[in-house]
Amino acid sequence: MDLHTPADFAQALDRLRRASGKSYRELHKECGLPQSTISTWCKGRHLPQVSMRADLARLLAALGVEELARKTWFEGLAQARQQTRRTSPAFNPYLGLRAFQPENAAMFFGREKEVEALVGASKMGPLAVVGPSGSGKSSLLRAGLIPALPQGKVITPAEAPVESVLKAPHELVLVVDQFEELFTTYDEANRVRFVDALLDRSTPVVIGLRADFYAHAMRIPRLAELLQHHQMLVTPMSETQLRVAITGPARAAGFDLDPGLVELLLRDTAQQPGGLPLLSHTLHSIVETWTEQRSSRRTIDLTHYWSVGGVHGAIAQTANSAFRSLNRAQRVVAQNLFLRLVNAGDSTAVTRRRVTFSELFNGRVDDEVDDLTEVFEVFVAHRLLTADEHIVEISHESLLGAWPLLQEWLAHDRVGHHLHNRLTGVARDWQQNGRQPEHLYVGGTLVSALEWARSAAGEAALNPLEREFLAVSEEARTARREADRTRVRRRYQLLILLVVTSLLAVGAAFYANQVSTTASRDNRLALSREVSDKADRLRDKDPVLAAQLALAAHNLAPTPEARSAVLDSSARPLPRRSSAWDGTTTVMTSAGGFLVFGTDSGHVQIEQADTGRHVADLRVARPIVAIAASSNGSLLAAGDDRGEVTVWSLSPSTSPTEEKTFNTGSSRLFALAFSPDGLHLAAGNGAGEVQIWTPREATPPVVLTGPAQAVKGVAFLPDGTAVAAGSDDSIVHLWSLAVPGESVVFKGPTSKIFGIAVSPDGKTLAAGTAGEQRVYTWNLSDPTAPPRQWTGPASWINAVAFSPDSTALVAGSSDTLLWRWDMRSGQALPPLPHPKPLTAIEFRDSHTILTLATDGRTRTWTVPGSVLSGPSKQVFSTSFDLSGDRLLVGSGDNRLRLWDVTDPHRARLTGELTGGSASPSPLSGASTLTSDGATAIAGTTDGSIVLWRVDRSDEPVSLKVAASTIQSVVLSADDRTAAVGSDDKSAYLVDLSDTAHPKMISSLSGTADIIYGVRFSPDTTMLAVAGGDGKGYLWDIADKTNPKPRATVTGFRGPVYATAFSADGTLVAFGASDYSVRLLDLTHPLSPVEVPSPLIGPVGEVYELSFHPDRRELAVSSTDRTIWLWNLADHRKPDHLATLTTNDALLTLAHSPDGRRLAAGGRDRTVRVWDTDLDAVKNWICGQAGQSITPEEWSQFIPGEPYTPPC
Repeated sequence: MDLHTPADFAQALDRLRRASGKSYRELHKECGLPQSTISTWCKGRHLPQVSMRADLARLLAALGVEELARKTWFEGLAQARQQTRRTSPAFNPYLGLRAFQPENAAMFFGREKEVEALVGASKMGPLAVVGPSGSGKSSLLRAGLIPALPQGKVITPAEAPVESVLKAPHELVLVVDQFEELFTTYDEANRVRFVDALLDRSTPVVIGLRADFYAHAMRIPRLAELLQHHQMLVTPMSETQLRVAITGPARAAGFDLDPGLVELLLRDTAQQPGGLPLLSHTLHSIVETWTEQRSSRRTIDLTHYWSVGGVHGAIAQTANSAFRSLNRAQRVVAQNLFLRLVNAGDSTAVTRRRVTFSELFNGRVDDEVDDLTEVFEVFVAHRLLTADEHIVEISHESLLGAWPLLQEWLAHDRVGHHLHNRLTGVARDWQQNGRQPEHLYVGGTLVSALEWARSAAGEAALNPLEREFLAVSEEARTARREADRTRVRRRYQLLILLVVTSLLAVGAAFYANQVSTTASRDNRLALSREVSDKADRLRDKDPVLAAQLALAAHNLAPTPEARSAVLDSSARPLPRRSSAWDGTTTVMTSAGGFLVFGTDSGHVQIEQADTGRHVADLRVARPIVAIAASSNGSLLAAGDDRGEVTVWSLSPSTSPTEEKTFNTGSSRLFALAFSPDGLHLAAGNGAGEVQIWTPREATPPVVLTGPAQAVKGVAFLPDGTAVAAGSDDSIVHLWSLAVPGESVVFKGPTSKIFGIAVSPDGKTLAAGTAGEQRVYTWNLSDPTAPPRQWTGPASWINAVAFSPDSTALVAGSSDTLLWRWDMRSGQALPPLPHPKPLTAIEFRDSHTILTLATDGRTRTWTVPGSVLSGPSKQVFSTSFDLSGDRLLVGSGDNRLRLWDVTDPHRARLTGELTGGSASPSPLSGASTLTSDGATAIAGTTDGSIVLWRVDRSDEPVSLKVAASTIQSVVLSADDRTAAVGSDDKSAYLVDLSDTAHPKMISSLSGTADIIYGVRFSPDTTMLAVAGGDGKGYLWDIADKTNPKPRATVTGFRGPVYATAFSADGTLVAFGASDYSVRLLDLTHPLSPVEVPSPLIGPVGEVYELSFHPDRRELAVSSTDRTIWLWNLADHRKPDHLATLTTNDALLTLAHSPDGRRLAAGGRDRTVRVWDTDLDAVKNWICGQAGQSITPEEWSQFIPGEPYTPPC
């Protein structure tokens, strides 16, 4: 059925109505649509809107159209609505990125033998069909297997809950396509239920599994058995099969493919992983191009192939073409639509996500519906999206890797995207459960969600339901606080009245005062919590102000929220902030131990960099627009808004002396820079010139020309032989000062250049762009080579700089972030937040960065601070040596990293360890460090442990311990024994009394699933084991050669991931995927007693536990991005001490042996180090913060309270 135009669609619908014999009135009664709506659709006056697909589905059902056939109508509707874009009525036999459906079986060529084998194998019982993305699994199942079965039905985990599987008729053969959705849609317990429901059926079941989810499937025992014994691999098609798949549909449709085109398609597709969807889309695009050209020839040739970009460019070209057809507002809508259609940000691979039309359209205003409808129909018409009456999804996973723009969107805010996916599900559950208050966000989860929702990305991405959910959550939080205050106020008002009335004669005033004091204290508790919340929300925008608000909150009342806010400040970069004494700082520089600020009031203010002591205040007549200091600090230059430049000489022992004043001309001055020897001063102006002045000589400047527009940035090469300039013409020019003639040009950017820098080693030139929002770097020895591009910023780049050792590149952006990259690895480092856009940056040394924002304040940052970067994949383990000064970090990138954290705010990476020849298999991420810091131990994916002497260059030694991946490795208190947990369902004890020759002692078996965590008791007589079977185990290992089970902790609703003993050995804790922590009382070790009530707090999976080494304080890390601290002095009445937060899911944490520090890491590939000494953190904040909270800031955030700055 061809439905290419509105007329086609209307005529077909009307024919269907007439054939049914039903009137408009009868149809109205059956499907509920107004008669006028049905009439206008049938007469072609209007087409159904995208948001009315469910209405159309009801009409089609009333007209007798089966469910499978309705998809053709929906696709026809999309094509009809795109008539102006798609004019060809010709039939296209290639489906593009869409999987074949049973109705497409006539066009399914090349897999005939596999279909026959699949039909035979499916009769023998449950079967797993496994293949990589793009291998054709879905098409084989849907267009090959289903038509060959007497009764078969295709389902997917995301659209078929466990109950629907249980209720499916037993005569049906269930074919479960996209089985990998089980691991992105369900929690652990429901995954097992779904698998059990499938495999308990009496009729055959066939599942289609993406190969990169094979390891996930192997963790479910019944699935593992199926995969081991009843599996069919979808192998790449042979050249003969590919040739049939290419030419067969063309012959069936009545046209030919040029033999040369077929050979080229084979060459570009054969043996390419995931090549089938690329091939299908390329063929679909070629046929579309051929038919649109209305060629009279029946043969498609190579010209059509190259016109669509070939196999490797066709998808990107189609997607870009669809995107470019949208207006500016619709492009934003498209970005948010595709981000909503992807699952990313957790431990699994990036996958497609099905989205309901109600999630997309419900609650939106007309303009939003129109834009979303247009975007949707454009991408459906280009076959990049697929939909039925309820669901829309990306047509194929191949789009995720083939469209660079989508990859860029995903990379930009992966954490925010993961947070949004989670918010979508929770908001939907809230609505489906009658909007009950218990489903609302609270605490740190609400704070994180609100922070992201108020960002530019969040504002654009949220749908009405998600906005309403957050608004109601926030209102509920406000209502709770107000209710607390009101309740307190009324209670004590009543008490005062009663006391005054009844005890008036015997000192009622005294009692009233006591009551009033209590009421005041409770009000301060409420205010403290409110200010703490403000500090949390401000932390990623203005950390200095947030830290001081946290102190103020704690001074008001030492609530858990205030304690959390103070401690959290220790694990985030905290700059020293300064501001000008007169006017607003507009430019700044540093040199020779001085900080220099230029202001809009014409002041040049100088202070000592280390102490902040005022040195001098110089005056010029006009606002300062540019400033520079020589590298040795002996000369200072400042230029005003009329181009007049004043030069002073500086000396530590005498006052600054004016050396020279000159004018750069009538064009506006934008930039100044001294040569390395201080003899020359470069000035960039609005006329596209760079003037080279000699400040200590009365000579006219050398004028360098070449830029076509204003020069916004200038920089000398480190040897002083050349000067570079970045211009509004998007080109960087480089002139030799020995022969200042024609410049060498560096091209690549397409927008204005606002800042440039040259690396101190003289090898690299960097330029920050405006419209493109990225940094370009060139190799100075090869100007014609393509530049490297550094992405991430969401707004203009106003300044760039290199670290003194040339290993780091930073960029100040109008998105308020200081972006950082490691030049050696190319990895992005955590950005540093500011309250306003950044305009200037400088390195004082490799660990100190000076920034200026448009709030007029400079900030001095110490990097890396207490946030340790480096791993390219998530962090799985952290461990300290006995001194607490060495920290070992294990991650998923096959490396261990050793850090010196003597001063955690100036941490140093001291070494990286890899397995070498001792470990041919990758490291698993599990690791630990001996007490003396001399030996590091790590697990591998093949079940071995590897040991390094970290201070020597000896080759590491290894020992085969388990049959599968090592999940955890820990040491006994004396370092003589290691315990190892493995995927092979066993734990192991290893003798390390001689680390050069480790030996196996014994194994501990009996669990039904993976061993995730192990931990020794302090006296090494017991071992706690966390099992993937949802249980915690306690073993007696007094005799290590003969371990004996002692106790089992049950009640968890999912895998147990972590365990830990208290310092006195009288408590053992287990943390699980159901968000809970359960305790076992070991006061009487021979008779352990399970504590009835679990610890509840985190709203994510609990991955690690750590007890304080001296106190009964338990730290719990969770995938909800928090660490909960509990005082368990009375474990039956746990006291919540604090909740610490980070940017992404936490997978590991560890206390230092003195309990002073807490290190945690996870999915954001960083490790944060908290100082848990509250008084020490308070002192550090005040010593670091610089300028105190101002009276204006106090009034804004703590109104009604007397101004009492905490520092």
